[in-house]
Amino acid sequence: MKLTKKTIENEDVYFENGVKKYTYYKSSDGFEYWKEYDSNDNRIHYKNSYGYEYWEEYDKNNNVIHYKDSSGYETWSDDNPKNPNYIGVEVDIEPFTFNTEK
Repeated sequence: MKLTKKTIENEDVYFENGVKKYTYYKSSDGFEYWKEYDSNDNRIHYKNSYGYEYWEEYDKNNNVIHYKDSSGYETWSDDNPKNPNYIGVEVDIEPFTFNTEK
């Protein structure tokens, strides 16, 4: 595993085998934040020095399917099976009739 770091102004970007994994930022007044990324460059975790943080989950098409933050807010995409209100996939079907012939 090869780890590299690139600094752009006050932000350090860390790569693992060429893929962005983390960023770290610190301003001159002491504010800091950290971000974590998945292999598709989606931000999956954010945390700052004020105590706020959030997490995101993505589907295979890189759409956010779950978001939760430290204030207690949470949301799920309608088609996420982990969504408490998920009803499944609706499909049109042909009416079924019993064959009464013997």
